[in-house]
Amino acid sequence: MAFLRLSVLLFASLLGAVASKKVPLSVYYEAMCPFCSNFIVNRLPKLFESGLIFAVDLELLPYGNARLDSNGSISCQHGQYECLLNTVEACAIRISPSVLELQYKAKTEALQPPHLYVPWVVVNGKPLYEDYENFEHYICKAYGGAPPRACEGLLTISKNTISKEEEPFCLVEGRNSSSTTKRRHQKEDLHS
Repeated sequence: MAFLRLSVLLFASLLGAVASKKVPLSVYYEAMCPFCSNFIVNRLPKLFESGLIFAVDLELLPYGNARLDSNGSISCQHGQYECLLNTVEACAIRISPSVLELQYKAKTEALQPPHLYVPWVVVNGKPLYEDYENFEHYICKAYGGAPPRACEGLLTISKNTISKEEEPFCLVEGRNSSSTTKRRHQKEDLHS
């Protein structure tokens, strides 16, 4: 009898796991943006530490605010070394970095609404704008079925205050974010 109960519980939990779809999480970033680095190094690991990664379909897209020049070469916001690092990261994520960079370009340019800056975090198809640091809350909120244990305490949102003097992202050239005060992230000359 105990075996039957255990089998039913195991089957029900497996059925629940299959029925609950993973929440898509896309992170659009660039290798040398200090705000992207901070997000990836200090915030993203919490997915793994908490076990929330099992509820997420994570996609990393190292293209950011890069642009395709008229001659067909990719130009990066923070210079040629950023393009090189984006390529290395694309290679580490998958294979064939040149094809992938163009795929990342296509995905980045197809964003609706278009990204204004990086990191640009999209959960379940919806951009989080300046609230990207609360991405775990949005994952838990979007999760189908009973929230995973890792969501305990994450269903309430903590408000992050953004300094009007420095916004925590690298703006796309020629675009403005939704806040009223702007301070464009200055390119650092790493070659001096």
